[in-house]
Amino acid sequence: MKWIYVSALFGAVIFMLICFVYTVRKSKGNVLEKAVNKVLLCSSASLFVNSLAVLMPDKNSAVAVYSIYHCIVDITIISLSDFVRQYTGIASKIPKEKLIKWLAFAVDCVLMIINIFTGIVFQCHAVADDWDISCFHIGGRTPVYIYHLVFIYFMVFSAFFALISKSSESPTVYKGKYMWLAIPICVVTAFHVAFLNFHFMFDYSLLFYAIIGFLACYYGLFYIPRGLMENIMFFTIASMKDGIICLDIDGKCVHFNKNANLYCNAYSDLNTIEQKVKEMREKHVSPERKEAVWESKRLVFDEERLFTVEYKSIFDSHHHYLGCFFIIHDHTEETNRLEYEKYRATHDMLTGIYNKDYFFETAHGLIVNNPDKKYYIICSDVKNFKLVNDIFGVETGDDLLRKIARLMTYIGKESGVYGRLSSDRFAVCLESSHFNEEMILDYTNMIDSLPENDAFKVHIHIGVYEVIDRNIRVSVMCDRANLAIKTIKDSYENVVAYYDSHIREDFINEQKVISEFENAIESGQFRAYVQPQITTGGKINGGEVLVRWIHPTDGMIPPFRFIEIFEQTGLISRLDCYMWELACIQLDKWKKEGRKDYYLSVNISQKDFYLLDVYLVITSLVRKYRINPKCLHLEITETAIMNNPSVQLKLIQRLRNFGFIIEIDDFGSGYSSLNTLKDLSADVLKVDMGFLRNTENKEERSKKILQMIVSLAKSLDMEVITEGVETKEQVDFLMDFGCDVFQGYFFAKPMPVENFEDNYLDTNVDI
Repeated sequence: MKWIYVSALFGAVIFMLICFVYTVRKSKGNVLEKAVNKVLLCSSASLFVNSLAVLMPDKNSAVAVYSIYHCIVDITIISLSDFVRQYTGIASKIPKEKLIKWLAFAVDCVLMIINIFTGIVFQCHAVADDWDISCFHIGGRTPVYIYHLVFIYFMVFSAFFALISKSSESPTVYKGKYMWLAIPICVVTAFHVAFLNFHFMFDYSLLFYAIIGFLACYYGLFYIPRGLMENIMFFTIASMKDGIICLDIDGKCVHFNKNANLYCNAYSDLNTIEQKVKEMREKHVSPERKEAVWESKRLVFDEERLFTVEYKSIFDSHHHYLGCFFIIHDHTEETNRLEYEKYRATHDMLTGIYNKDYFFETAHGLIVNNPDKKYYIICSDVKNFKLVNDIFGVETGDDLLRKIARLMTYIGKESGVYGRLSSDRFAVCLESSHFNEEMILDYTNMIDSLPENDAFKVHIHIGVYEVIDRNIRVSVMCDRANLAIKTIKDSYENVVAYYDSHIREDFINEQKVISEFENAIESGQFRAYVQPQITTGGKINGGEVLVRWIHPTDGMIPPFRFIEIFEQTGLISRLDCYMWELACIQLDKWKKEGRKDYYLSVNISQKDFYLLDVYLVITSLVRKYRINPKCLHLEITETAIMNNPSVQLKLIQRLRNFGFIIEIDDFGSGYSSLNTLKDLSADVLKVDMGFLRNTENKEERSKKILQMIVSLAKSLDMEVITEGVETKEQVDFLMDFGCDVFQGYFFAKPMPVENFEDNYLDTNVDI
């Protein structure tokens, strides 16, 4: 019996070590795995040391090994208790249980070690089996041994009751994983009690350590209850958004979920579902096919839904047919979302028509794919659209944009495409056979006022570009149509403008002028020309400074080719500052030559008042070159003053107080009014002879108007300069009216300063 018992123990040890190695190789490093491995190792050590104790040849060595065995048993029971706590998730209710447990273990170990030398816990006696094979058996247990029993039984029972408690409160599918661990623990305890009371030769309860270790490994790490998997699969399938229908080998429906029921309109009628499945297989699945996918549309609760149906066959490991299943995916929302995203990517969300990028793309396709047809690109622009948002609000502006979008739809609905390019800019690509200017004018006239304010008129300008070169980008075509709009941008009468080569040339020239401005300033290409001003006595005391652009390759560029461009871009202010300084430099030169009484008049543009601190700039120049401010006459147009009279009139008075001579320039060429003369304190009134040209009864009415203006200026103590004088006749009647100074081609054209100095300065002219 001795060797059979020892062999059984060694077999159990090997089995547990195999389990230990397997769990280590599969380990993921979690806490429960560590607890299982500790149980396996400690149980193996307990069995191994017990088998050594049985094999000891003498009493003393047997006592020593049995004492060590009892210490290892303590550790084994503690590891089992820790595993159960981790396994069940039930924490101990004993305060500081861990500390108490290890203190009790330490006391037991001390007693067992003392027992080796004193025998105060137990003794060993030699016994023999039926074959007269002897071994040492524990006997002569003292009352101190009870401490060891109380310690291990308390730990065992606490683990047992934790498993029973967890099992009682768990669902049925989980009860087994706790009960199958509680039962072996109960059996081990029963065998151990029998071993103590009936004085068996060997402790057969140790053989169940291997069973407990294996069950801890299996249930703790690998076991998943079958019922759990069935319920998980059931609830997973039931809650899936996709419909599931499962058929057996005979084509009978063994399972379907709610969404499959809705797809089949079966209302839980199994026969209806089986009939529907039969129809699907006959229509979409041939007998030799193992898989199939198709699209389907069905009414579900009176709503058309889009489905993808997937069919798959099921085979076992030997490729025997077991059945099949259908997965029914409702992709209505997904399709609608993708369509909406596509719509957002291609359409303007405010107006519902194409956005800029998609308009360019579709218009390009229309033009390129129809080479035999002619097309127009039509662009629109609302004059002063920002005022609509500022005055009436963004909502009103949005309503206006939606109306314009509808007009673009009407224009392009026959054979074109249309879209919104930016804020108030729209475009249509239209076949030429459907283009009709009158129709466009009629459509644009539909929007002539805002609903909120009939007095506010909406002016829409249209630019038209005829597509000639189909290879250029549509965006460039739209730019050209917008260039055409620029030619009528300030007009309230012209609505439609057509792009031609002249517009392109003007645009290129405009860009060239702008791009060359910096270099022209730095290299001194802008020159100061002077047009003499002659008094009635024929004396020349000064003249007006006019700018001329002397280009190194293009020669002289006339002012009309760049002044207006600079005014539109704001560059005019930098040019004015440059010319003011040239005038100051020239006056400084004359002052040093002893010509202190001569003057030059310079122009102040309308935009200078908005882009510059005019007072600071001009006074700084006068101080810099130390010239008399009376020698620098400042010409200011009436329009520039009256745009913001409350501010500009104060500024002009400050300039007069500083010592400058103020001239009202171009009087008679704009919207002249008596209010201007009433409110403005100026020194000189410059009358433009141009306002008298091309009028009926020129000899009578024109002269009377001019005589009235001169008389009015004289009564206000203002000197009168008449510019644009071209004939001797004009000189004569101007002298009769009392004009003081003349300027015009009759006397001299604008000329370089050097020519003015040589030919006109310090000289008199016969009048």
